[in-house]
Amino acid sequence: MDVDDCYAKVVGKFGRYQIFIYAVLAIYGLALPSLTMMVMFINAKFSDIETLQVINSRVKNDSSIILEWDLEDKVWISDLIQSLYFAGFLFGVLIFGQISDKIGRKKTMILGYHILLPISITTAFSTNYIMFAVLRTITGLLVGGSSLVMFIYTQELVSRERWALTASGGSVQFSLGCLLLIVFTYFIPPWRKLYIAASIAQVVPLIFTWFVPESPRWLYSKGRLSEAEDVLVKIAKRNGVKDPVVSLAKKASYITDASYSIVDIFKYKSTMKRLLVMAYNWFACSFVAYSLTYASGDMGKNIYVNFFLSTVVELPTAIFTATILDKTWCGRKRGLTFCLCASGLFCFGLMAFKPGVKNALKLSIGLGGKMAISAAFSIIYIYSPELFPTIVRNVSLGSLSMIARVGGILAAFSKTSVETSPVAAYLTFGLTGVTSGLFTLMLRETLGTNPPDSFEDLEKEERKRKSVRMKTVKKRLDLFFRKKDTNTEEAELLVESQEEDEL
Repeated sequence: MDVDDCYAKVVGKFGRYQIFIYAVLAIYGLALPSLTMMVMFINAKFSDIETLQVINSRVKNDSSIILEWDLEDKVWISDLIQSLYFAGFLFGVLIFGQISDKIGRKKTMILGYHILLPISITTAFSTNYIMFAVLRTITGLLVGGSSLVMFIYTQELVSRERWALTASGGSVQFSLGCLLLIVFTYFIPPWRKLYIAASIAQVVPLIFTWFVPESPRWLYSKGRLSEAEDVLVKIAKRNGVKDPVVSLAKKASYITDASYSIVDIFKYKSTMKRLLVMAYNWFACSFVAYSLTYASGDMGKNIYVNFFLSTVVELPTAIFTATILDKTWCGRKRGLTFCLCASGLFCFGLMAFKPGVKNALKLSIGLGGKMAISAAFSIIYIYSPELFPTIVRNVSLGSLSMIARVGGILAAFSKTSVETSPVAAYLTFGLTGVTSGLFTLMLRETLGTNPPDSFEDLEKEERKRKSVRMKTVKKRLDLFFRKKDTNTEEAELLVESQEEDEL
């Protein structure tokens, strides 16, 4: 048996022990969004503070880094600081992805999260904006790298049949984390106290990381079969399986001590095309999603309500997306194409409003775009791992996540760009969404197929798919020129077309 067979036949696809691990680690998914999105509240200008004080009497000048460090005429600095956060995020996913492939998922999570806690607490005691910017960059590096490894770890801890569920859960966690941020910012508006409160929430999952098992998939990929078997047996017992027996068979195409990099992905035409298309998609999702969030102040008058609504729409979106992705009429490819294009069209709709206009209709259109791009984000986290071979799945996800941070870096300036030229800003958001949706049509559907384990498996799959396509085209041409329309030949073409769709 391989690891997937063990999950399906012995251990449990997503048993109670796996759910317990997932739930405790999900606390990070609730705590870390505060560190990412806090900039929405702590970089308020003097006019913003006056508006907030009408809603929340607790808000004072100590709620803003701009007022504390006299940056009123240098707002671009706060945008730059958030860009530096995502720049750190970019390098984090790249560095930590490589580290986790070397030393394992568990050790990498322990390393990253143990450094993150003191760094994030220290940030609250920054004496000037330069110190704050440096610590924010380091925080971004640690959040990005550790979160990526945790995502991969939780995926590898369950059956592939449950990947859609666990991946979509990440979107739900992020949305709930942002909702908690609203509560924190309302009752603890001073930015230093707010930063400490958001940091302390990491303590429980931090301690828990010492007690989780190593990823059995990673152990298996490194040829450490006996250790992988021990972990699987432990999980099975915790799931309530009596006397579980696990015997892993060595699979040469899966098990390797070799280290792969992004260069290896470019050696094969099939993986190179997938990487380039998905890289643009990840960039688009990050850029449009964060841009619409930062620009929400341009759509409605109440920042708390705007941020709450732009966040809360993500919850049903993520749940609904996870529910329909396994339906043949939707699938990964069609779903992603539709959602990306829809997000772009909603952004085009925002161009119809005059600069400075803030009303319910404009906010509703903006929320529609946020729902669409949130659904795309949920799909892309499920779709991407299924497109790449197991041996480079971590590298590819790390690379894609790195590209997404470029979108986050540029999105940090979206609030200023919308205030300067809203038509140009929303046009840019819209074009990014629509073009990325159209590029998705170049990819293959993965619904109902097993992800390849090696480059060789992928090449065989592509050759078989190409062969079926050529046979189908040949028969169609033959029917056209011979002008035959027999039921038998039409049935054969239908079967072959279905086979091509399934590959």
